[in-house]
Amino acid sequence: MDDELETQIFIVRHGSTAWNEVVRFRGSADIPLSERGIEQAQVLARYLKEFPFSAIFTSPQRRAIQTVEILNQYHNLPIQERPELKSVNYGTWEGKLEEEVAQEYPELYRAYLEHIESFRFPQGETLEDLKNRALMVVEEALESYSGKRVLIVSHQVVTRVLICALLGISNSYYWQIGQDPCCLNVFHHRKGKFYLKLMNFHPDMKL
Repeated sequence: MDDELETQIFIVRHGSTAWNEVVRFRGSADIPLSERGIEQAQVLARYLKEFPFSAIFTSPQRRAIQTVEILNQYHNLPIQERPELKSVNYGTWEGKLEEEVAQEYPELYRAYLEHIESFRFPQGETLEDLKNRALMVVEEALESYSGKRVLIVSHQVVTRVLICALLGISNSYYWQIGQDPCCLNVFHHRKGKFYLKLMNFHPDMKL
């Protein structure tokens, strides 16, 4: 990897699903995009067609695959699936509504809200576990596509954690990072450092 070259990392959260309409722990559930999610991806695809990519990496989960297939229609690149980009393992909370978890696990739920940086989901992962695996894909992108532009499509928890990691800040900032469905985040990497250029952007976004 040549640190004199600038590598651009485009990180996208997948489009909306039916489970995004309610507050539910999605995790490994393989749910498809909703009609709204498809429209969001189509709009972002038209925006991104002006940015030629050298590589595309994605989570292998259905909602991410559907999003990346729409985004790739103007680029026609091989889609590289990476299990390291899968959403967080919520363990026994998987598929539950947030209000259900709050009632069934009141103390754990409080710890999840107040100390997510050190929280382990029951029989699941921590954000640090997720960070370590997701960063492997970023490192691969920097090594194999130095000086080029790379697209990574993943999930809200992953994109939030990656933003913290690339900025060198603690996962304690997790809740302060907005990541709406089908949003775009852009980092430039040069001389060993990441520079945040764009965060939580979508062409149709209303603030």
